[in-house]
Amino acid sequence: MTDRTVKAAGDAEADQPIAVEPTRAEIDEWAAREKQRRAAWLNGPSPEERAEYANRVRQRRVADAFDEGESRVSESVQLGVRYGREAQLAAEGAMTLFYRWSRRRMAELVRAGREWEEETTLPNRRRRVPLDDEES
Repeated sequence: MTDRTVKAAGDAEADQPIAVEPTRAEIDEWAAREKQRRAAWLNGPSPEERAEYANRVRQRRVADAFDEGESRVSESVQLGVRYGREAQLAAEGAMTLFYRWSRRRMAELVRAGREWEEETTLPNRRRRVPLDDEES
């Protein structure tokens, strides 16, 4: 049953010529709609639209603030990890340099210390040590 009505309607439409240009009634209808749209645009948003827009702006700002705070925390964590790693490398490097320096320079330091002692100590007084007991 449905197929017959469709075919019948399709047959009726097939008999009519296809309109390439819009009719005068369609043009007038479009012009009226366009006038209404432009007048509404000139009047500005309605109070409901203003409230809805303000709510969207508020939500966007809250989301942006949250994202900004989150990115700041993320940057702080990354900096902390980086600075911690650099501090670890600096400490390890200092210990390595000290170890290498101490191994190479220990003998030189000991020699310099002995020279300093020899230069700064008073000369030993030579005493005469009796070979025999002269008093007896």
